[in-house]
Amino acid sequence: MKNDTIFVCDFDGTITKKDTINDFLDRFADKKWIEVEEGWVAGRISTCDAMRSQFSMIKGMTLEVFDRFFETVEIDDYFEKFYELCKEKGYKVVIVSDGFEYFIRRVLAKYSINDIEIYSNYFDFNDGNFIMDFPYKNNNCKRGAGTCKCSFIEKFREKYEKIIYIGDGASDFCPSSKADFLFAKKKLLEYCKENNIPYVKYSDFNEVINHDMFKE
Repeated sequence: MKNDTIFVCDFDGTITKKDTINDFLDRFADKKWIEVEEGWVAGRISTCDAMRSQFSMIKGMTLEVFDRFFETVEIDDYFEKFYELCKEKGYKVVIVSDGFEYFIRRVLAKYSINDIEIYSNYFDFNDGNFIMDFPYKNNNCKRGAGTCKCSFIEKFREKYEKIIYIGDGASDFCPSSKADFLFAKKKLLEYCKENNIPYVKYSDFNEVINHDMFKE
């Protein structure tokens, strides 16, 4: 017997107020990272190649500076309330991100959120260098994602009756049409409009909480 409902959430720009990785690169990388980003958004460059190229543009990074960066990152004002409400109602919440688990855990730890499941890319920070690993890569992924979100949708489909997706950016394009219900904003919203994908527009998690599904 399948469980009821799972919320699959993107992280950067969805749970966080800003795209954490882009903010990090904008502060510490050569500005050429933006050209690589444009190629990634257009689908010309895979996530793996884009990330390795962009993070190689960061020079002289120290662990102290790296860790201090996370003190500046804020999450959506209503995500904590959303997460607690989901637990009260028995809804599963997972984060599936094409970013990095280290970033995600460090940010959420500030808010004492330590029990949420995270599926994302990995890296080691060694002597100023970022050594990356993409354990959830799918070689058949059309966008060349580091974390194939569509594969996770298929996996969750085996266990849950309803899959609700919440996202905002290019890494959410592919899975957006595979969920049963979609909350979209920013680039994802425009993509859904252009491709006739049903969605509910949202700007923050307060609007998600106020949807009818939480009033049942």
